[in-house]
Amino acid sequence: MDTLRILMLLSLFLQTILAIFGRRRKCFTGFWLRSVVWLAYLSADLVATLSLGILVRSQTNSANPNMIPVFWAPILLLHLGGPETITAYSLADNELWLRRLVELVIQAGVASYVLFKLWSKDTIIFVAIPIFVSGIIKYGERIWAFRLATLEDFSIRREYISSSSRSAYEVRIVREARLLFKAFQKLSTNFLVFDFDQTNTYELVSKKTAEEAFQLIEIELGFLYDRIYSKVTEISWLRVILHSITCLSSISALVFFSIMTTRNNVYSKKDTMISYLLLVGAVLLDCYSITVLLLSDWAVIWFTSSKLVGDFLYRINCLSPLLSFCREQKRWSRSMGQHNLTSAQSNKPLNELRKQYFAGKWNIHSRVDVDDVLKELIFQQVMDKRSRYERLRYDPDTSDFAVLLDLLEERGRNALQRKGCSDKLGWSVNGVEFSHSLLTWHIATHVCYIDDSRKSGFANHQNCAMSRSLSNYMLYLLVQCPNMLAIELSGTRYTDTRIHLSRLLFIRNTHKEENNNYISIDELDALSFPEALVKAFFYQLLQSPSTMLMEIIKQEEEKSALLDGCMLAMSLQSLEKWEMISEVWVEMLMYAAGHCGWKEHADALARGGELLTHVCLLMAHLGLSKQCPPEESEQLDARYRRLGDFLGPVVIGNEV
Repeated sequence: MDTLRILMLLSLFLQTILAIFGRRRKCFTGFWLRSVVWLAYLSADLVATLSLGILVRSQTNSANPNMIPVFWAPILLLHLGGPETITAYSLADNELWLRRLVELVIQAGVASYVLFKLWSKDTIIFVAIPIFVSGIIKYGERIWAFRLATLEDFSIRREYISSSSRSAYEVRIVREARLLFKAFQKLSTNFLVFDFDQTNTYELVSKKTAEEAFQLIEIELGFLYDRIYSKVTEISWLRVILHSITCLSSISALVFFSIMTTRNNVYSKKDTMISYLLLVGAVLLDCYSITVLLLSDWAVIWFTSSKLVGDFLYRINCLSPLLSFCREQKRWSRSMGQHNLTSAQSNKPLNELRKQYFAGKWNIHSRVDVDDVLKELIFQQVMDKRSRYERLRYDPDTSDFAVLLDLLEERGRNALQRKGCSDKLGWSVNGVEFSHSLLTWHIATHVCYIDDSRKSGFANHQNCAMSRSLSNYMLYLLVQCPNMLAIELSGTRYTDTRIHLSRLLFIRNTHKEENNNYISIDELDALSFPEALVKAFFYQLLQSPSTMLMEIIKQEEEKSALLDGCMLAMSLQSLEKWEMISEVWVEMLMYAAGHCGWKEHADALARGGELLTHVCLLMAHLGLSKQCPPEESEQLDARYRRLGDFLGPVVIGNEV
């Protein structure tokens, strides 16, 4: 029976881990945090189910049914319901709601069987029945959360927004984000479709400052995260009643067990202590779940939906010093991963296991904050693209959707045209694979940064800093999250470019030509080079470009972007470049955001969130998305034009 006792405590421990850390993964990107949550999520149901089986067997075979407290069975049912903060670890888990429903029927039947055997023991029943009821509610709520994530209609009601509250801005921004969340009409593991009045969403978002617009998107994606991955969703009186029942049931079970053990304790001291831990744990987890729900953005909407009591309830919930301190203010990581091609040469995976299963992860040197200046730059360029769409959509020779598609295909072309550099530099963004263009500009940005930081200190300029952080972020996506980028099938550009640079560094370091000292690709991939050696390579490129370019050509890989990147860097030297470079990177960011599938965006929410997702949603609400349908009036006009084209010849033929 020691095995069962260990499993019971382990089940409680796993539930505690999930309750505390399950929600934190939406705003933390740490690998170890996600690993702990992943292991706990996979283990929790397995441990609880295994414990339930052992418990049933022990009660069936035991001559003394009081040897193990039988109300442990409904406690395990409560654990199978899971904590409030996490239901699904990944988006695909929501598709398993039918399996979960069958499991609920089976496991509830097993727990009922155990309770039926002990129906004559009244004292035990007073402890077990409340926990059993709470377990059924918790498990049912988990299944409903799975099912809710795949529902087609996310409709909401019009609600009262108080303008007299001294925190009216916070209330308004949350409720406006809830209105934008109405745009999500169909969500599954494969796609997400928008169906909304673009005029209203455009008016709402376009009038905001950059900081306010990104805050709206942040709250809205928080709603989406809650809907997909947790039970923390829209609050109603039914949910309040059910949560009250589960909490009171756990408390009453603890009280009855205390009374029972005080009068006549038939269990061993060890089992009594474990039972107290399980019951106290159930009470604390219920209280924690209620607290999380009351401190969520959903609570702001619910509390302020009543004109009579909205201000009062909101003040109690959000403005009291303690609750205000506990309220979540960070809804995603607000940071970007950074990966630099040249720095990666000096920080390779340590062994073959890491190289095979964690390729690229160990080369990420840092994360940088998404600051207000970068948000302002992105917002300005998104609004500029929307303004150009408004101007071009009235061209009688081109449909609105064709204009939109053309704008979404820009990945630096417009920035180069504005600076008059399209003829000279257009080759780097037009007619080449996106991954090749990305690597070309990444190398050029890094070389320009090295040059300016050495010569004039201009590398501290805002546009330079933003260019470098966006460049490293886009390469991070290419290496770490390639499915989020619009990459063609030939996705070996990064590998070939990295190997090309490694070969050149190896030859320069050994002072031998390749034909005299051949080294394989696998051996090159395992090498690391001091960062000073990598910088020296680019310093010499800046000093003797012709010589170094010929050296690069001599060792050129088939799909390497190193040569193009170095040539682009040399072409940028004579230009006022950093403003243009920053705008090119924002265009590339918008291009990738518009071509990434929504399944990938939804998956990213569980890893701390990506700036790419926020940009994509911002563009969508401003009508810059392939998934935004044409306005209804345009569809009707097009229908009547087609009808006229069809009926015209028919009528004329009949008259003839």
